[in-house]
Amino acid sequence: MSAENKAVVLRHHEEIWSKGNLDAIDAVYAPEFVGHHPGAPDWIGPESVKLIVRTMRDAFPDFTETTEDIIAEGDRVVTRFTSTGTHLGAWRGLAPTGRRMSMAEMAVFRVVRGRIVEKWGLFDRLCMVQQLGIMPPAWPPMELLYEITMDVDVQDVGATPSGRRRIVVVKSGSFSGPRLRGRVLPCGGDWLLERADGSRRLDVRVTLETHDGALIYASYLGVIHGSATDVSTYYFRTAPLFETAAEQYEWLNHILAVGYGRRAGSQVGYTVYAIR
Repeated sequence: MSAENKAVVLRHHEEIWSKGNLDAIDAVYAPEFVGHHPGAPDWIGPESVKLIVRTMRDAFPDFTETTEDIIAEGDRVVTRFTSTGTHLGAWRGLAPTGRRMSMAEMAVFRVVRGRIVEKWGLFDRLCMVQQLGIMPPAWPPMELLYEITMDVDVQDVGATPSGRRRIVVVKSGSFSGPRLRGRVLPCGGDWLLERADGSRRLDVRVTLETHDGALIYASYLGVIHGSATDVSTYYFRTAPLFETAAEQYEWLNHILAVGYGRRAGSQVGYTVYAIR
């Protein structure tokens, strides 16, 4: 069984991530798949893997994972591998740099009946961004707050005197970061306005419920410009503010954050940093 499990994980590295074969994902990942990565929301189901693979390969078209070590015991497979690629497309809102990166990674996979059902991954993201030159000393110090993903519906109000109005209704979502994690309650939305110049102005209000039951109100304005199909020119930024009565998260009341947004189908996501 160990040999068969190794073959499944190697197919994950070689066929899906290194060659970008999205059609193989449903055969390699179980429908109940969950992926865990520190500082990022869990990957839920094969569709989340397809989104992330597509996003990564849009940014790094030659993205490759080279397996250095692989060990299998029972239903677990462990790999140590190196990810490489050239930054030729926008990544998390950052314009292409044309630079090449090499990032060390390790992962533990749980394989059941020939499919990956769970993954725990670790990667050296700091080394990656340093190689891409996207952390210049002139930037203000920032701390990752969380990655957030929301499932949404869009109500198109139409052309109003102020511009074309759309209401983006939040149905559900999750967020996860080093200091807080939880779910997005289905009671918020974005009162999005498209202006005459084609840019869109965000007006978002959402309620976050942490894993320990605290409620955090987040509100933010933002700007979207360009087309999501042209990742090299797409601009999607927000500036969240927070309010909470929970003592353990009181520090959120005193910070301004910035968010780098992304949109894929019926999902909206952000990587959010606190400005220190």
